[in-house]
Amino acid sequence: MNQPRMDNVISIAGRTLDPLVEQDIQSNVNEPVDLSGEPAWIVQFFETLSAEATDQLRSEFGLKLAEYVPRNCYIEVLAPATAAHLRGDDRVRAVMQMTNDLKVSAELRNDEQVNEPTASGPIDVIAFNAQAESVLAQVQRLIPPERIVAVIDERPLGGKFLIRITGNSATAARIAEMQGVRWVQEVPETSEDRKDIAGDPMLTTAGRIPEIERLRLTGAGQVIGIIDNGPPDLDHCFFIDTENPQPGPEHRKVVLVRNSDQRPTGKHATFTCGIAAGDEVGSPGMNPQRGVASGARLACGNVSDVKTTSTIMIELAAASESGAIVHSNSWHAKPQGVGRPATYDAHSAGVDTFTSANEDHVVVGSSGNSDEEQGPPGTAKNALCVSATAVGQPGDTVGDGSPGPTADGRRKPDLTGVGCGVVSAHIGTPCELSPASVPCASSYATPWVAAVLTLVRQQLTEGRYRDGDQRPEEGFVPTAALIRAIALNSAVAAGNNSDIPSRTRGWGALNPLAALGQHAPRLLLDVRNADGLVTGTTCRLQFSLAQTSPLAVTLNWTEPPGTIGSDNSIVNDLDLRVTAPDGEVFLGNNLVAGQSAPGGVPDTLNPTEMVVVDGAQPGQWTAEVIATEINFGPTQGFALVVSAAITPDSESTDSERRVRQTRPIP
Repeated sequence: MNQPRMDNVISIAGRTLDPLVEQDIQSNVNEPVDLSGEPAWIVQFFETLSAEATDQLRSEFGLKLAEYVPRNCYIEVLAPATAAHLRGDDRVRAVMQMTNDLKVSAELRNDEQVNEPTASGPIDVIAFNAQAESVLAQVQRLIPPERIVAVIDERPLGGKFLIRITGNSATAARIAEMQGVRWVQEVPETSEDRKDIAGDPMLTTAGRIPEIERLRLTGAGQVIGIIDNGPPDLDHCFFIDTENPQPGPEHRKVVLVRNSDQRPTGKHATFTCGIAAGDEVGSPGMNPQRGVASGARLACGNVSDVKTTSTIMIELAAASESGAIVHSNSWHAKPQGVGRPATYDAHSAGVDTFTSANEDHVVVGSSGNSDEEQGPPGTAKNALCVSATAVGQPGDTVGDGSPGPTADGRRKPDLTGVGCGVVSAHIGTPCELSPASVPCASSYATPWVAAVLTLVRQQLTEGRYRDGDQRPEEGFVPTAALIRAIALNSAVAAGNNSDIPSRTRGWGALNPLAALGQHAPRLLLDVRNADGLVTGTTCRLQFSLAQTSPLAVTLNWTEPPGTIGSDNSIVNDLDLRVTAPDGEVFLGNNLVAGQSAPGGVPDTLNPTEMVVVDGAQPGQWTAEVIATEINFGPTQGFALVVSAAITPDSESTDSERRVRQTRPIP
């Protein structure tokens, strides 16, 4: 029998295996594995597929090559004859049938294995898209109608088909036996991320940032999507519109309210919406405690719907249809259970599927309360996960937020934002503004960060990044990768770097002035997926420093969705390499005490990579983005942000990709 090698081992639903060993076992069992119909298979290749090989395999065998499992594996639905034929291809290492235990979350499966079925609760049954109707019919034969909560079809959005039922781990095991079922998991509990803490943090306003008012950025023309515990109080002066009282395109502040679960007005929702975009009726831009992006409008959803008749992907899409591009989520799900690192579940995959298909959209999620655990949406690969900074305390102390990393080792949280001592809209009052009942919460930092990023987006789309004036000819629509890279670069460029990257602070506190280009000259390179890199190619950016200065180089990309239940969710791997004038080479994320050290090994886990040099020498530097593995593409876009004392003549060596240079506005 073939012996497993560590570089060929995969891990799904908490089970680790070598597909070639499993293939041999399945070929030699006394009772053959059921090969009727079109079962699911795990196909493993010897190496990363080239674009040419991908096209050939799709054409010859009908492979989708869309659901990737590290390393070099894809989950496919195939006729047995096709699977047998595929085994003879010299690019293929193994083809094993996907067993039932790989279709059920580890939590449900473990309960069943110890013969202690969980109490009946909501369960999501996810079907392979092409077999959705067959799975629905099978579930309807097994489950009484009163236990079928909802049938949810995300396929028009590029997502999944799922059936939400009530059942327990024994039910899940029976459903996993059905052909066409891809995944079964519990619908996770969700939590509003607010928590009492000791101490007396500095009182801040609802979000007003006086230092950037001269930049004439209010969020005008932008829409922020907020999913919270219900609608905001539309009678509060921060949101009311007496001429157009119903939410919609004509409402001055709230363009959409989705509330299928019919939850009442939410205290938490009212507070977080005020932080993001609250603005007093009749006095626009005048209330000293108005929201960060007071000129923006809101598209509001209800997190309770995500647990009943909807999904995170459907809610993001609905907000998008109303114009929202930046999305704030002051809650988190707990698919892995209390006190455990966040796993990659259907919520996570939903966020990554939506953002991969809509690469301009920025999703922000809170990291959880300090004594809890993290969870999606913030722990999705393409989301920014936020903890709360206790402003004014030493080292921007974390006031609230759960530490990482995720179960697959990715770094979360990503950064921190203002979330302590915040004042915002008070539910049930005409115009009262007050501190929250808790002094610090990651759920307050989340809309603050989302609103700052809304200002960044306004600045770029309106072409205000050169001198503050609106220049439509200079404006462009930024990808979410660029917005995220700007946010993370601002946290590093603003200092307090001795412990970054940190399991509690991520890359540090988002600095609004730095994010808006007021800290140092910057280079912005924004490459969309359609114009991205293929495996083995490199994009180089050369720039010169006029003097010794702090240097921060940030790479970020929008990842394709990982495989639900996989214990490693990364699909594509880009690497950052920065070369100094003297030839010294720094690799992304190889930091010691907050500073990049020469040498090291490339990071294969995180879709953000950073090089930080406090005393970068003058002369010509080169930043390279290397496409190490593109397993789903065929091309992968990215964003690169460089901040330092950059001379005006810096250029990319790739003439097809435009580099924009910003300088602090006097």
